[in-house]
Amino acid sequence: MSSEIPCLFIAVHAGAGSHAKANDHIYKSICKKACQQAMSLLQAKGSALEGVTAAVSVLENDEITNCGKGSSLTVQGTVECDACVMDGSSLLFGAVGALCGVANPVTIACRLVDEQKLGPLPYGRIRPSILVGRGAQDYCAEHGIEIHNNLVTGDAWNKFLHYSKKCRNSGKSLIASRKRKNDLSEESFSLESKELKECRSGPRDDSVQDTVGAICVDHDGNVAAASSSGGIWLKHSGRLGPCAIYGAGCWAQNQISETKPGVAAVTSGCGEHLMMTLLAKNSSDSIRSSDNIGQSLVAAFKDHFLESEFLKLYQEKFGAVLILRTLLSDSTREIELSWIHSTESMCLGYMAGKDKAPTVTMSRLEDWSKPGQSFSVGGHVIVGQT
Repeated sequence: MSSEIPCLFIAVHAGAGSHAKANDHIYKSICKKACQQAMSLLQAKGSALEGVTAAVSVLENDEITNCGKGSSLTVQGTVECDACVMDGSSLLFGAVGALCGVANPVTIACRLVDEQKLGPLPYGRIRPSILVGRGAQDYCAEHGIEIHNNLVTGDAWNKFLHYSKKCRNSGKSLIASRKRKNDLSEESFSLESKELKECRSGPRDDSVQDTVGAICVDHDGNVAAASSSGGIWLKHSGRLGPCAIYGAGCWAQNQISETKPGVAAVTSGCGEHLMMTLLAKNSSDSIRSSDNIGQSLVAAFKDHFLESEFLKLYQEKFGAVLILRTLLSDSTREIELSWIHSTESMCLGYMAGKDKAPTVTMSRLEDWSKPGQSFSVGGHVIVGQT
């Protein structure tokens, strides 16, 4: 039994952005808890899909993260969540978008994958992989899932009032500026950029962007990935983020040969940037075809994100990837974990079956680095007998 333990692995992240150093211990604590919860399930022979769903549910349940209860609010002051899972064994994907009233949207995404495994509906109808808005909420009600009338926390409401006021004031300044500068002048754009940045600055030092996520390897070597997000502050109702887009928020594929290892990835950062570059899939494709996960991840992050032609209109590109590669060869399983981010910080944790406790860290850019243009990279390797 002990020889199997190292094959188990879970890694999570609590979002990428700018974490206040005073809150490091809070984010590390929730990552630790998520790893422990998932590892307990994996050690009880739970599947990789169950493991990532359990880990992300823990993150959703903590109000400090931007997912589930306590998420960022729309311009109407409501919570709309996105979540996704991908099962590396079946290659099935499930997601919900702009979902209201559900505290753990990742469990609905997981249910969609489980139902797809049952095959077509009567008369050959294809089961859905993605549900959004009212349709997603109706699906939850039909399946007996509790709908909460209010997932807005006091802290989120205070931020909503703060941001709304600043944006109203910024809007007045922008209109006046455009009238003076004929809309398209360089000075008008300069003022707009400054005003919008001020609008986004919050009442506390944390500015954590978008998605949380988890990646996993179970007893059978199966991999899975899951992500969840409350989206950006003051988003338009109905806005979909990377968690609702295939290939953007998460990716997972089992090993099929010694030259095609298993991979699982989750992303975080500016949702529009992640969606335009399909960062989860492109990162996975790159490390799957390389012998060096660190080098290939850096190359992929540069080619498909920081220097992507699809983001040429943006000077600053905010993104992060947490990714693993697993390879079984001659009865030895190697699991490599790596992460990279162009945001100021990224909180993550990971745990192998043999570990007594998770390892948690707050990865930060160097002081001289420029967020959105520079990046930080790290990694970890474990080897075990099957």
